[in-house]
Amino acid sequence: MFRLLLTLVVFLLPALARAQDEDAYEAIVEVEAMAAATNDVDATASGTEIDATRSIAADESVQQLLLRIPGTHVARSGGPGAFTTLSLRGAEFAHTTVMLGDVPLAGPDAGPVDLSLLPVGAFSRLEVYRGGAPAWFDTGAIGGVLRLVPRTAELSRVTAGTTAGSFGTWGADVSADLVHRDTDVAAVVGMDGSDGDYRYVDDNATAFDPNDDRQRTRQNADTLGAHGAVSLRHRTRNGRVHAVALASSRRGGEPGAGATRALHARRQVARVFGATAYTHHAGDHRLQLVVGGGEERRQLDDRRGEVGFGQELTDDRIDAAFVRAAARIAAARFLTISTVLQTRVDAYRPEDALGPEQANAMRTTASGTLEARLAGKLGRTLFELRPSARLERSRTDIEAQSDGVTSPTMRLGALVAPRSWIAFSASVSRGRRVPTLLELFGDRGALVASPSLRPETGRTIDAGVVVRGRVGMLASSLELRAFALRAEDLIRWVPTSQYTAAARNVDEARVRGFESGTRGRLGTHLEWSAVVTAMRTDDGGGRELNWRPRVHAHVQPEVHTRRFGNVRDLAFFAALHHRAGFYNDPANFVRVEPGTWIDVGARLDLDLGLSFAFTARDVFDQRGRDFVGYPLPGRRFAARLQYQKDFD
Repeated sequence: MFRLLLTLVVFLLPALARAQDEDAYEAIVEVEAMAAATNDVDATASGTEIDATRSIAADESVQQLLLRIPGTHVARSGGPGAFTTLSLRGAEFAHTTVMLGDVPLAGPDAGPVDLSLLPVGAFSRLEVYRGGAPAWFDTGAIGGVLRLVPRTAELSRVTAGTTAGSFGTWGADVSADLVHRDTDVAAVVGMDGSDGDYRYVDDNATAFDPNDDRQRTRQNADTLGAHGAVSLRHRTRNGRVHAVALASSRRGGEPGAGATRALHARRQVARVFGATAYTHHAGDHRLQLVVGGGEERRQLDDRRGEVGFGQELTDDRIDAAFVRAAARIAAARFLTISTVLQTRVDAYRPEDALGPEQANAMRTTASGTLEARLAGKLGRTLFELRPSARLERSRTDIEAQSDGVTSPTMRLGALVAPRSWIAFSASVSRGRRVPTLLELFGDRGALVASPSLRPETGRTIDAGVVVRGRVGMLASSLELRAFALRAEDLIRWVPTSQYTAAARNVDEARVRGFESGTRGRLGTHLEWSAVVTAMRTDDGGGRELNWRPRVHAHVQPEVHTRRFGNVRDLAFFAALHHRAGFYNDPANFVRVEPGTWIDVGARLDLDLGLSFAFTARDVFDQRGRDFVGYPLPGRRFAARLQYQKDFD
């Protein structure tokens, strides 16, 4: 794999250099200001963004888009509507911070964000920052950041669509965009559901003995969800007000892992989040104030004790409120100072009608980030240097107990662009994650309190090159990056008896890897994207970290006819996704086999505003298993009919 990537670099760079002599070449290559940056926030960061508004697929989702970004591992626990989360560069799922705009979507006690609850139609683009995140986000994430950029209205229009697919999958949504003078509003509402009754192979919990395997139909896997989002912007004389709200909910069965079937357990999750920001511009200076909050409610009805630890009937709530103040000051021609101050309060209110009474808890977090950006030009070489430091103080209170943790983090990023079409970047960062309330104080039942837990710490270093430009009808970009992560004091649930478990700092982890991503187009008819991530992991004892495939690869070409007659566009795509095998347990006894999945699809756009899309996933019915060995649904189809009306 490494030889293949090296060959690609050796081939591509001389080819670009030979295109014409240097002066003529600079005249025909069109690039962004910092050459080569793959994101608009921080050119030194390993960040990649992808447009969320342009899709051929009938069943496009946040998790499908993330497959097209290097370094990502999207894990889900089953079919449509099942819990889905994200790991970056081999870090833990909890090490990824999910942000809506410039603020975290969930606090430290919410755990990994369920990506299946996020409606892709609410966002204009997705940005993924692997390793250390830009200082403007004020986060000490170990693994990195997924940033969801709210969709904004560019012109007035109304869109309505409906989707139907295999296993009783359906969806319906309506969006409206309104632009009036200095104000624009973008809103979307929708519902979706699925029976989830796909076939799978039940190994009877004996992975080493195929003689007792049998085909079963997934039961108790139905889902019903709803979502809504609104984004409002108003431009003032010297700034802008931006308000955003996001709500989503899903209820359905909790089917278990496959071999351990749960036929009666039910789960329901609901989340509401909102924020209002005012950004003031004074020349080259920028000031921002954000206030907001949210609530999440989680309910589990497992009165028969089919999942988890014994019988449960829970109704847990997490409330949050936050204030963020940020400033970006142009101190000199080559120097910009950025500072961010943020405070957040998270209240945790657990309830289990069948278990012992649990105390409410509250966590107060205050953090501050300071960054100096030095950028300039020496001859024809652009350079940028970004040192930053962050300090976080977290205090947790529950009954008569309290715990305070101070977490310093840092990042240093650098970029050198000797020409406008190529840039070299490197960064080193240190991140920390404080234990959650559940990890610290347990649930007064099967999960035992561990108030002495230490925060998890991660150190990341990466280096890479980005080539980006246009020659004639060919426009393309290529990013190649090497990275290494060392995480310490990882938190794991460790059994303390047959029926109880406690969180402990037990592990360390080392990850080394290589990632590559390319995307581009040839004329107006051919587009493509391709990513490869290869890595090796070690838990400090010579074993691989569980749930970390050594190789991920995703290739997706698209062909467009563009306009002919009354057809605005007829587009086709094919996608190949390969995931190497990985271990399902820390002891490396149970291995999930590798898999390769192929998807195809087409979309027809007509002048009348009508669009029809059809997608087939896992065409060759490979099925397989994912997160903690949950069975995947296999071959499935989806069709979408959409109508769009633009207003002048």
